[in-house]
Amino acid sequence: MSQINKLAYVDSKLGAPSDGQQTTRILFNTITNPGTTSSLVFFKTFQGLTNGQTNLVQNKLDASESMVIKTIWLAQFTSSGFLNLFSEQAQQTLSIIVGNQQVVKNLPISFNQFTGQAFDRLHTNAGSFVGSTAGTNIDQTNMPIEIRLLTDIVIPPQVSFEVRVDSNNGVYGTGAVVCALGGYGKIFSAGNTF
Repeated sequence: MSQINKLAYVDSKLGAPSDGQQTTRILFNTITNPGTTSSLVFFKTFQGLTNGQTNLVQNKLDASESMVIKTIWLAQFTSSGFLNLFSEQAQQTLSIIVGNQQVVKNLPISFNQFTGQAFDRLHTNAGSFVGSTAGTNIDQTNMPIEIRLLTDIVIPPQVSFEVRVDSNNGVYGTGAVVCALGGYGKIFSAGNTF
C-alpha cells in the first residue's frame, strides 16, 4: 500500500475528512540544556519553546491533519550553535510511540551517526566546507543523524505521539538537541473544509 493510500485509509477509519491539503511535512522539537541523561523525550514538553525550537504547541496533530513519517533527524548543538556529535556517538536506541502503541522499538541509531560517510548514504562526506577563518578553511566534521524508515508510520489526527532516545548516561551538553520528523502529510485546508 502506498503512503498516500495508507494515510487515506487511516484517516477514513478515524472519520477524519479526506479533503485537506496534501503536502510534505516536517515536525521538529528541541530540548535545551539537556546535560547528561539516560533518556530524552521529544514532542512531550512545549512550554517555553519558541517558534524556531518547535513547530507544534501540543504532541497531537490538529483534527484535520495527519502525517506519514519517512525520516527521523537528530542533531546536537553546542551552546555556541555549532553542530556536535550526538551524545559523543554513545550507544543509543530510538523509540516512537503513537497513542499508546510503541511503533518503533529500541532502534539502534549508531549505524546512522558518523564522522565521515554516513551508513545510509543520506549525507555526503562530513568534510563539507562551512567557511574560513584567517584564510584557513573550516570544515564541518560532525553530521546530524538521519534515519530513513522502511515502513510507513502514520500519525493520525488528534493522537498523541513522542520520540524517545535512550542511552547509558548520554552526554548531550549545555546547548540543545533537536529531533525532526519528515515525511508526507495532510494539513488543514479551510478552502476545502468550509
